[in-house]
Amino acid sequence: MHSNAEFKALAAVRNEIVAETGRNDWSEVSKRMYHRYGFLKSPEAWRSLWKRKKDFAPTPVSAAVEFTDHRAKVIDDLQKERTIEELIERLKLSKNELLGLIEQLRIDGYDIRRSSKNGQVCYYTSKTADTTYEEFEHYHEVDQTIKVGLVSDTHTSSKYWQRTYLQMAYDDFEAEGIRTVYHAGDISDGMYSNRAGNIYELYRFGYDEQLDEIVNEYPMRPGIKTCFITGNHDATHMMNGGANIGKGIEAARPDMVYLGHEYAKIWLTDKVDLDLIHPRDGTAYAYSYKTQKRIDAMSGGQKPKIMVTGHYHKNFFMQYRNIWTIGMPSFQAQSPFMRGMGLVSDVGYIILEIKVNKNGDLIEVTPRYKPFYVMKQEVYNR
Repeated sequence: MHSNAEFKALAAVRNEIVAETGRNDWSEVSKRMYHRYGFLKSPEAWRSLWKRKKDFAPTPVSAAVEFTDHRAKVIDDLQKERTIEELIERLKLSKNELLGLIEQLRIDGYDIRRSSKNGQVCYYTSKTADTTYEEFEHYHEVDQTIKVGLVSDTHTSSKYWQRTYLQMAYDDFEAEGIRTVYHAGDISDGMYSNRAGNIYELYRFGYDEQLDEIVNEYPMRPGIKTCFITGNHDATHMMNGGANIGKGIEAARPDMVYLGHEYAKIWLTDKVDLDLIHPRDGTAYAYSYKTQKRIDAMSGGQKPKIMVTGHYHKNFFMQYRNIWTIGMPSFQAQSPFMRGMGLVSDVGYIILEIKVNKNGDLIEVTPRYKPFYVMKQEVYNR
């Protein structure tokens, strides 16, 4: 979308950076354009647009405000099903500008769906986060030890997430030569509108702020890819405004790969599968109880070789019905909500090493649990 509003916002940001640095830093332009206005393009794309249209006479500030206002209004209007004609009339946009804005919001992670009513095309934001059932081939050599990192329940934007320990975990992954880290959900703390007191446990509010926090603060290490699912806390962004934070993260961070909501199957070899799961139910008095009941409900053809389960914030490891199952610790200290519910939160991460044969048998399974015991009082700035 090369609208006048987009270019006016670009001119404002470009001129701002030139005034600060004395040069056209297109990488910084790209970063600010995304975080400030939601326009997602590569530095090369912004440079190209500037060269093509730099003689256009812009009014930068009003353009930025105009786009921000339209974006907020579209998100609000699409809380219910609207026809294109209704949106055009309400927002005073052309059809092309409206469709371009809707497409940009989709890129940013908003689940905007299309429907038909009385023969007219309609759009609306979905409020439900449906469980996905995708499979991914992340093949390893059979004759080599497979080694991956496992994390879960980071709950970024919570006052109780352990940012320093998560950075230490990724330092360890890098030192161990790990190339892939799997995250079992609740990457953000979300925002529960129906949970009294939840807002007081947050220092970032809503989808845009929490997305920015992950993009800027989640660990990034050269050569390491984080593959993640989303969980019940992440799903609150869908319920509140129709935004899928998993898609938003993937669009802004090339080192982070969104695998789906609540479930993903990863094939480590053509015969060895790992299920990544984030349940919705509550915890139980025994660490293994919920996982055992889930496995009991599986038929023979459904059973994975390895199952990694987030959500419960409990570390445990067992083999049950020939499934090697790992219950994941978290990176969130015990919050007031957990304390009130009598819930413990184990904090730490796991390095998983396995050896397999050509028949798909697991010869060795070694989960190395790295716990943290003393929670840090992190400083989070608004």
